[in-house]
Amino acid sequence: MACSVKSHLSTKTISGISLMLSAFVMYFLYQSGGGKMLFLPPIGIGLFIFGFYLSFSGTSFYNRFRGMMFFMSLAVFMTWMAWDTGLHDDIVNSSYGSFLAGITVKFSVYVLNAAGYHVSNTGNQITFLGDSKVQSFDVLNACSGADTTILFLAAFVLMLFDQGRKASVQKLVVCFVGGGIGTYLVSMMRVPLLGIVGYHYGYDTLETYHMYSGYLIFLVSIMAFWYLSLRWINKKPVSIVR
Repeated sequence: MACSVKSHLSTKTISGISLMLSAFVMYFLYQSGGGKMLFLPPIGIGLFIFGFYLSFSGTSFYNRFRGMMFFMSLAVFMTWMAWDTGLHDDIVNSSYGSFLAGITVKFSVYVLNAAGYHVSNTGNQITFLGDSKVQSFDVLNACSGADTTILFLAAFVLMLFDQGRKASVQKLVVCFVGGGIGTYLVSMMRVPLLGIVGYHYGYDTLETYHMYSGYLIFLVSIMAFWYLSLRWINKKPVSIVR
């Protein structure tokens, strides 16, 4: 009987993990198809949620992250809708996107030079001055983090609706400011990392990294934000026994 239960649990866990991995396959197919297969993101969201439930339901790990699943699903859905409706292009091609792109270029040049990669920039083009497998690369408005900061704001509003009554104003302000700055810094850091990948491995690898890294990095950072902020907001004050 015990062996049967263990076998059942093992099969359930493996099936769940397989569904979660298939959700990432959906994402890669969507990205490689240039965002044309619009049916893939919602299917991927459903597969990931169901797979997560199958794999971890009844465990302390599941209970710890269960409250985040709704937010994570909405974050992916909002990302998809931003691309599908053209909102993404409107954001990144605005003056706001151009302003943040300029900041990202300066930040990337500083980080790359500090790391020992000698670079300079002309406008939004970053050029390697030493021996590199790519001579230069352009930092487009889409690389500026303009879209991810807007998506973070939307994600924060969702969290506000759910947690607003439980948290103090001070905690919400700290979460908003800290989360916004953190999300933007993580997004900016992607650009010098692109440069390092191109420097060592060439243009093809840089393109592959560029295609898939953006929203994966955003989702990881937003997941970290939700986990840390929800844990802090819901942390009960320690009572002092006199």
